[in-house]
Amino acid sequence: MATSFTFIGFGEAAQHISRGLKAAGAGPMRTYDILFDKPGDAGERIRRRAVEIGVTCAKSHAEAVKGSDVVLSAVTAASSNDAARASGSGLEAGQFYMDINSTSPAVKRANAEALAASGARFVEAAVMESVPPHGHKVPILLAGTAARALADLLRPFGMRVEAVGEEIGQASSIKMFRSVIIKGMEALMLESLYAASEMGVTERVLESLAGTYPGMDWPKAVDYLVGRTAQHGARRVAEMREVARTLRDMGHESLMAEATANRIDWCVKALAGHRWEQGVPKAAEVFAEIDRRKPRRPAA
Repeated sequence: MATSFTFIGFGEAAQHISRGLKAAGAGPMRTYDILFDKPGDAGERIRRRAVEIGVTCAKSHAEAVKGSDVVLSAVTAASSNDAARASGSGLEAGQFYMDINSTSPAVKRANAEALAASGARFVEAAVMESVPPHGHKVPILLAGTAARALADLLRPFGMRVEAVGEEIGQASSIKMFRSVIIKGMEALMLESLYAASEMGVTERVLESLAGTYPGMDWPKAVDYLVGRTAQHGARRVAEMREVARTLRDMGHESLMAEATANRIDWCVKALAGHRWEQGVPKAAEVFAEIDRRKPRRPAA
């Protein structure tokens, strides 16, 4: 019988992964998203996308997870423990619960504890690149006692999964400490090039960077990093707050993680909820939208 999947949370990541798995021959799929129960258009949009992909919408966490071989949790970092607790009532021994949420090792362990009574096999997962370009083939690190078994189940569908250890927290630690650099670059781009655009020297700054690091396509990198930050800034702020908390819990200062979270939060607030529906915006578009809301220069 074909492997069945449930997606708790059906945002961008779940939509892309489910579409890829469906094309790869996966079995029945269900989803539940808390937006289904809230008024407004967001829940209805998610329902429509699920139907388009071929994913059945359930009425609750417990209904969604019942009997599925693999339950993939893809909610916001703040909601991950609530999702685990709500899913636990419908889970049984032998099912895999794959937690791909961007949370700290401590939260991953708490999520695993929330499911312990069900007997389900908790596996933490760290998504190591942006999902949209790769779909279900995005590189994912797994950790937990059932990580190798889950990897063996998912690889035939073309998923790029790697078991990195049996201790919950190992996969998320790799992602978190990488994020200090990757999300830090996004924050640096925002701070440097927003100011450069005001002075009309953006191209010269990028030319100088290319001279120092010639192997990198700086204009392309800037557009991608700034654009993705503008699209998903709130998620990045939450992730970097988790990174900062993790570093402090380990006894380290979290200077860069906190500064990164603060700069990206500035972008989130400056854009005030603006959404780009068509692709990743270019950096110039992001800066222009910020200027439209809060002009930097006196009107000519």
